[in-house]
Amino acid sequence: MRIILLIILFLFPFSLEGEASYGESNHQFQFSVVPIVGSETVKFELFIKNNEESPLNFEFPTSQYYEITVTDQSGHEVYRYSKGRFFLQALQTIKIEPHKTYRKVELWDYQLHGKRVPAGEYIVSATLLPRKINDKPISNNQTLLSKTKFTLQ
Repeated sequence: MRIILLIILFLFPFSLEGEASYGESNHQFQFSVVPIVGSETVKFELFIKNNEESPLNFEFPTSQYYEITVTDQSGHEVYRYSKGRFFLQALQTIKIEPHKTYRKVELWDYQLHGKRVPAGEYIVSATLLPRKINDKPISNNQTLLSKTKFTLQ
């Protein structure tokens, strides 16, 4: 099953639900979150694909490059990636070469207040948090967001 998923991701990495494409400010890239549900954890794979002919440099104000939140069917937040974490307060940069993909993986153990969340449908939202792309500021109202649903058994 895992091999089939990897083949699908490599052949069609951004045809999955949860993709967000950005073409504003002359920067062409795709940002997506893919949840891979396991029995004890869900793996959130985050992808940034550079669709340009030149490198993209994403500048971040801290070592937190993204935020991940999970909500239940009624909209209550059950997980926040940054909760209880500390991030380096210094400029960080990710350089993505033309037509290449940056990939990062985060895990969640289904815990909320020390207990496993119940089975059901959840929504994962991933927000990319750069302040500049190729030295051009991101506007305050521009949200780089990818959302998708997953089911926990």
